[in-house]
Formats: sequence, structure tokens, C-alpha cells
Amino acid sequence: MAGGFVDPRESAEETCKRELFEELQLDVDISNLKYLTSLPNVYQYKEIDYNTIDLFYEYNVTEKFEVNLDVSEISEAAWIPLKELNLEDLAFDSQKKFFKEYLKTV
Repeated sequence: MAGGFVDPRESAEETCKRELFEELQLDVDISNLKYLTSLPNVYQYKEIDYNTIDLFYEYNVTEKFEVNLDVSEISEAAWIPLKELNLEDLAFDSQKKFFKEYLKTV
């Protein structure tokens, strides 16, 4: 899972492409992004709660790839089979809610 904020004059899909490249060095074809849903979230920054909307997209890769970490963007990456995903390990309630429903469909 990669995430980030939309920059001015940037579409949600362009944000997805940029964030996936920044965090995973994955260059995606925007036309293959599949929008799944959006959920409200609260993001705390410097002790202030910001109400945000999280957009969830799916992007399939043909095979596992080695992630070249940029530690300023991401500190760790791991491939986890969906059936082994522990929802309590996820950072945000919106992610937990999303995967609780998403896992019922796969």
C-alpha cells in the first residue's frame, strides 16, 4: 500500500502514479488503475486532526519486484499474501475498514 496527498493541479490518478513511483519505484500506466472506493479518514499531523478522504485503487503487477526504498518516503516494504493480512497492523481506520470489505471479495 502506498499513499500520499494530492498536489495542486493533480488528478487522483496522477497522484497514484506519482506516489507509487516515489514510494516503490513502480512506474504505472494510469489507464490500468482501477478505482475501488473512497472512505473518510482523520490524519493527525503536528497534533492537529485533519479530515481527509482516502481513495482506494487497485493496480496489478505481473510479478513481484524488488522495492528500492527511498527512506525519506518509506522505511520498509513487504509482500504479504492477502489471506495473511492482519488488519490490526494497518495504520488507519479507513484502511482497516477497506480491507475488511475487500477481503470478502477475493
